[in-house]
Amino acid sequence: MRVDLLHRFTDLVGPSEAAVPLFDSAMLYAAALQDGDTWAEARVAQTEIEHAVVDHCAGRAGAVDVTEGVLEFLRRNRFRGNIRSYEDPRNSLMDRVLERRLGLPISLSVLAIHLAERCGVELHGLSFPGHFLVGLQPEEAGAEPQVWDPFRGGRRLLLDELAALFTSVVGHHVEPDSPELHVHLRPCHSRLILTRMLENLRRHFGMADELERVADTLELLAALHPEVPQIREMLEQHPPQRHLLN
Repeated sequence: MRVDLLHRFTDLVGPSEAAVPLFDSAMLYAAALQDGDTWAEARVAQTEIEHAVVDHCAGRAGAVDVTEGVLEFLRRNRFRGNIRSYEDPRNSLMDRVLERRLGLPISLSVLAIHLAERCGVELHGLSFPGHFLVGLQPEEAGAEPQVWDPFRGGRRLLLDELAALFTSVVGHHVEPDSPELHVHLRPCHSRLILTRMLENLRRHFGMADELERVADTLELLAALHPEVPQIREMLEQHPPQRHLLN
């Protein structure tokens, strides 16, 4: 991994208590893990899709309508969940998601969040057990949450469907009004979303026995969580190979 890109990532994510620019950080860690080889093309693709989604959602009013427009845009442009090759590391590299139009629940959600932001809507990531969703904060206390699944075509999920999905993952029955369910419908912070994405990559690389890539993801995780000594301890077992320029 190029040390200059690692330093740029470290500067971008800032100290552990700072807010993290989610999409830009995801794009930058993807560049770092690929030695910057795809960076220029990825930024062009990013700009093109940003302009296209703003045009697509022009005239839509309200957060729900804009969100539906963003998810419709992703469907029409054939962005979809990579069900056949779920463990492919490219599903977690944002530049490759833009290129191949395939991703995991979390990477497609990060893309949807970014595009919604470009259209003026604050969409949130929801760290659901075994899955990842996006949602809008209810405007009124007690209102039903508004949740969508970018991995499955941007389908909107009602509370009973969310309870059924939760039940299928945790192995015991959960009612739609259960606090156990609703705690996972709260917005997930950007730093935790990036952590989950990098942990996915660390698992993928570990399964493929790509130890150098495991070390690279640990370096990025250490930059994201400098306050966690266990990451540095793991790095001692997998020392990274750094270089200045490719």
